[in-house]
Amino acid sequence: MSDQVRQELLSRLFMVRHGESTCNSVHRIAGQRDAPLTFLGRIQAEKVAQGHRGRRFDRVYVSPLTRAHETAGLIFDLEEGPGAPEVVVDERLMERDFGSYTLESKSILQRRHGIAEYERAMNADSPTMHGGETFAQFRDRVHAFYEQELLPALRRGEVVCVVSHKYVVELICRFLLDRPDDESYDLRLPNSQMLQGDRIHSYVKNENKTLNMVYDWIVVNHPVVFCAGLAVGLLANLAGVRLSASPYVLLALLVLASVITMCRIELENACGFVSDPGTLRSVALRYLALPLVLAAVLRFADVGGDSTAAIAAVFLATPGSVVAMTVSRCLGGMIMPAFAQVLLSSLAATVSLSTVLALTLREDVGPAVAITAATSTGVVTAAYLLVRRLRERSPIRTAKYGERNGYAAVLLLTAFIVLVCLKLDLDGFSRYAPTAAGVAVGLRLVAALLKRRRHVHTLDDYTAMTYPNVFAVVIIAAFTGHTALEQVAIWTLLPMFVLSFFDSWYARFLVVAPDDPRWPGVLGLPEQTPARGRAVPAPSVSPDSASRMPTRS
Repeated sequence: MSDQVRQELLSRLFMVRHGESTCNSVHRIAGQRDAPLTFLGRIQAEKVAQGHRGRRFDRVYVSPLTRAHETAGLIFDLEEGPGAPEVVVDERLMERDFGSYTLESKSILQRRHGIAEYERAMNADSPTMHGGETFAQFRDRVHAFYEQELLPALRRGEVVCVVSHKYVVELICRFLLDRPDDESYDLRLPNSQMLQGDRIHSYVKNENKTLNMVYDWIVVNHPVVFCAGLAVGLLANLAGVRLSASPYVLLALLVLASVITMCRIELENACGFVSDPGTLRSVALRYLALPLVLAAVLRFADVGGDSTAAIAAVFLATPGSVVAMTVSRCLGGMIMPAFAQVLLSSLAATVSLSTVLALTLREDVGPAVAITAATSTGVVTAAYLLVRRLRERSPIRTAKYGERNGYAAVLLLTAFIVLVCLKLDLDGFSRYAPTAAGVAVGLRLVAALLKRRRHVHTLDDYTAMTYPNVFAVVIIAAFTGHTALEQVAIWTLLPMFVLSFFDSWYARFLVVAPDDPRWPGVLGLPEQTPARGRAVPAPSVSPDSASRMPTRS
């Protein structure tokens, strides 16, 4: 087959990975479990439909799993009538059965086995994955579809679309490019992006296996990156480097990191988590009652604003940091509960942190309160509103950006750490470091006591309460000239991120196991799963007996 004929044939092929599913939103592996689309997943499919309106398709091949089935129903007009494509539901297009990896957190697996071994398990075979399909079984069934259905349809001159799953589409790309199995790797296919056959080569060419693994490593091992930033900042400080970064620069770094982090979070479903009674109780107790009571006691006792107790009260009232969402994702949490706590605590900070500052500070109370609202509540709320708008207008691109650039958020926060470390008063170690260590340890004790026990949100409760927005405290202190508070905040970064290694160990006792019976209810999965993990039993359908697939609401 000449290159020209090959390109002409491939120009009639389109492939779509299903829209975002409930498992995608919490970074868990669905495999053949029948995870439905999220609200964003449906918007993504509708955007694809708008972008390809007027294009004629002769045949649409669809996986029987709900997330692919729904995506196809939203993209194509499947009502009976002239011009409607012929729809073929084919079991061979189901995602691979990942056995013991099913419903595991991607980040947990990457931390447990290493990123290289994780990629090997997902794209080939690995002793770390038990049960499910071998790669040969998966490859054989997809290759049978490719040879028996897809190529003949293209050779007949038909315009064809395949609506399936990430690893199925990637495997078809391997067949089209005639790549050996050992050259496979994650192509980072975004949900719902329509990939045209004659552009596959350029798409694959733009992917870099080594860089992709480095990016994943940065996200998964963000405590190491943060601690490296601390080391660089401290060494530069010792060497006499003096670079006083403007508070506005620090604020810009915080805003950018917040926006990137939120781009990949299911914000459309935020209301359900924000209004959760357990979350509301936790926030009311942790971020309102405790700090206000402590501040009142300190005020009654006439404790100075530079005292250890007063500074501890400030940190107790400090809202959760966007870092908590990254930590939740890395440790295998659900992410959205952590976001709900960050958002609600930032709103509570308008009352609690402002009151604590007013009761403990003797000077610059007005500016401190205003800066509190801007840096804690303002940054999180503005980032939330901006990202939600972006996800509405460009749902595929925004989610893709957040997924691919999680490492950039980590590096931006690392740059923040390096810059503030240059302002660290090393001679004040004996004065500030003990308070900073006490704050970091104390917040973990509070989080361990207040977390909801044996709950699917337990890990998110812990991480949200453990990682205060120290960055906002640094900015508040810099603006108000509160030297003691600024130094303790900067020193706190060191034990906070060093203790993140403890959090990684402790998370094993908090994370919800993949076989937990609550997952079907949380993710909208069928309770019973047939043999081989198939959630939707549907017979293979040949072109001769193809049936039209009804659009699902």
